[in-house]
Amino acid sequence: MTTLTHDDSYNIRLCLDGNADAFEPLVRRYQNAAFAVAMSFLRDRSDAEDVVQDAFVAAYCKLSQLKDPAIFGSWLHRIVVNHCKDWRRRKNVDRLVRVGSESESVRGAYLLADQVHRNYIECLEIWDEVERLPEHYRQVVTLYYYTGFSLKEIAAFLEIPESTARGRLYQSRIRLKDALSPQEKETISMSQIDVTEEVRDVVCKIAREDFSQTLDMGETQNIVLYCGVNTEVDIGQAPGEQVIVKGSKIALGLTEKEAQRNVNELQISHDQVDNYLETGPHDGALFLGVKNWFPDNVPYSEPISTCWKHDLKNESVLDEKRGGVKMVDALPDSRHEIDAFLPLPVPAEKCLGKSVRITVHASEARPIKMPRDAVSDNVARVFRSMQSDSTRVYGPATYCHVSVAVPSGMNISIFRSDRVNIDGLDGSLMAYSCSSCQVNEITGDVYLFNSVFSEIGSVGGSLYQRMYGYGGNEGCGRDGDMLRRIPLQNEGKIEAVKGDVDIDVGCMDLNVLDLEGEIAIYNRYGKTRLTQSSRNKGQRCYVRSVSGDVDLVLDRKRAKNVRLVMHTICGVAKYGELKELMPIMAWPHNAYWMTLGTTDDFVDPDITILTESGTVDIRVAKNGKHS
Repeated sequence: MTTLTHDDSYNIRLCLDGNADAFEPLVRRYQNAAFAVAMSFLRDRSDAEDVVQDAFVAAYCKLSQLKDPAIFGSWLHRIVVNHCKDWRRRKNVDRLVRVGSESESVRGAYLLADQVHRNYIECLEIWDEVERLPEHYRQVVTLYYYTGFSLKEIAAFLEIPESTARGRLYQSRIRLKDALSPQEKETISMSQIDVTEEVRDVVCKIAREDFSQTLDMGETQNIVLYCGVNTEVDIGQAPGEQVIVKGSKIALGLTEKEAQRNVNELQISHDQVDNYLETGPHDGALFLGVKNWFPDNVPYSEPISTCWKHDLKNESVLDEKRGGVKMVDALPDSRHEIDAFLPLPVPAEKCLGKSVRITVHASEARPIKMPRDAVSDNVARVFRSMQSDSTRVYGPATYCHVSVAVPSGMNISIFRSDRVNIDGLDGSLMAYSCSSCQVNEITGDVYLFNSVFSEIGSVGGSLYQRMYGYGGNEGCGRDGDMLRRIPLQNEGKIEAVKGDVDIDVGCMDLNVLDLEGEIAIYNRYGKTRLTQSSRNKGQRCYVRSVSGDVDLVLDRKRAKNVRLVMHTICGVAKYGELKELMPIMAWPHNAYWMTLGTTDDFVDPDITILTESGTVDIRVAKNGKHS
């Protein structure tokens, strides 16, 4: 078996020419490598198999985005890792769960395999040791024993030097005390998976049409992409002065003919406009949900032209009714916690002026309306199905992958994307109503409006976010005889932003690391973890919450000199470690509020924390590491 072969390139070319059967050899070649990676992340055989199938379906759908067919294996590896991370976020499972031999109850709660594999693990008592390996060692070990790949093939799959793969395997064997015996290897091979039939059944119901367009920018510096159907967007740097738009239009159908008819409905339109705020995107039907669930599952759609500006403002939240009652009438104070987005910040508004506009759209909102046994869970997840029961699956039947290569110095605005991925861009980003953003290595500013991010790092400009909502991705649900909010799912990490940070959100789990500019974070009901190992003199930090908790981690050297003030109405302050380095100089209070400070300058301190009822935990980094 080899991971860098002519066969991969040949089969991929056949797939791109419309031969879906040519994808099966790729599944057979890489399924256990993908499974090994998924197992190293998820620790559960059933979950790992589901993720592997999802990853292969996603890889088939976006095959046109693979720049070099010879590296299909390493490209698939990145897709599997991203799907594992998404799966963990959806299921809220801690990747560091330990399954110890001493705890049969815990072992039963986190089944690692089917009966054969579970018996093998309990017999060898070695998987517990594998689990304790660092992740990069664990991946090499699982690949080596699950796939039969050589070290050269493992290195290609993981995109690491062969010497690194050899060293990690060697170190893993030392930690595991010994390599597995031939009999043990045979037992592992019995637990390998075969998902080729499942993936083949899925691929045969999907129609894919690839597209590629090159656009001239003229004198404008603004690009606006509107996603009128479910769309995943990758943004990268263009080598020249033109915009390169390419990707795949994907559609599902009960038959290949129906799937092709649905994919023919999708359009990628583009032109130049003098003022995007006046013209808006190209028109089409926007799939907004379901008008009547039973018995017909009628799609609820609106013309793009009538509702696209709703993404630019938050007034719809103020007007929304439940049972004829507005939230702002039932809870009057909520009006002061929800701001309208318009008028937009000046840079964001300018980026919606003279623009090259690109629209992914369809004249009709085509729904999935298929028997449950005709659609696997994997397909339902890929197409974002909205309703599923024992008999039917329902949701949008189309979606799209778009890759946009942007010339240097451009500003790109994106509306309604399911996922935005940026890795290297000389320009700025504006995102409106996007489900998930991952941004890395961008030289300009980042503006997010009602858009969730999972990771933002290495930003040369400023970061600005406005998002008001309190229920995470899942809203609320019933728990026995209780109605409660589902545990928060939106987790975001921010690191290495050179400009100012201005965040105002309803509820997020924020992890903020080593920012350079002014910091202003208002996270009303979520948790904020702020780690600062160093700060430029004169740069201020302001963190506020209503009832969310705040964790502040300071470098030991900085903690000795920081001018910190915390105000609260009825919250809690934990400051034991800080007290050891610097005596608390002031803690004034009255009947209405109390204040803790390391300075008597309450007007202009280095760090200000305000909370109505949350807990503030001030800690110190130990041994130069963030605790």
